[in-house]
Amino acid sequence: MIKLCIKGSQIKTFMNEFLKGTAFDFYGVKHMEVFSAAKFETDGKINPDFLPEKQERDYCLWSELKPYAFALVKGKIKPKVFRTVLALPEDKLALIHENAASLHLTISFENDSVTFLTGSSQKKFTLDKEVDRVWDGYIKKFLLKLGYDCEASEL
Repeated sequence: MIKLCIKGSQIKTFMNEFLKGTAFDFYGVKHMEVFSAAKFETDGKINPDFLPEKQERDYCLWSELKPYAFALVKGKIKPKVFRTVLALPEDKLALIHENAASLHLTISFENDSVTFLTGSSQKKFTLDKEVDRVWDGYIKKFLLKLGYDCEASEL
């Protein structure tokens, strides 16, 4: 598990990419909360009665919830907190590590900074932190590829 942080001028650029770009679209949304005029929160679970076709997944993709998130945060006053927990889709887990059961990325906008917190669970228990190290490295490279040089701190 690692905590990455961006501050200053990169925040606006990142939030624009996150809310309008496509880099995070394939992630599933496990949780989202926005504290603005009121508290808005979702668990990201698909409502099967709403969609015309049965889905093979349980959670909405970021691409599907992104318009709602954008509507909640746009305006002249920044939200107090905007937090999203994203999960790498199950079909991509083995590409990161064969022992990964789930890989998460929590993105939080709060106190004029954006933080990224990684998390993982393993299929088979081991004492080493290999899944964490690989996932942390993937996220660091992913953000660097997007142009964000993040401050890192191990947890």
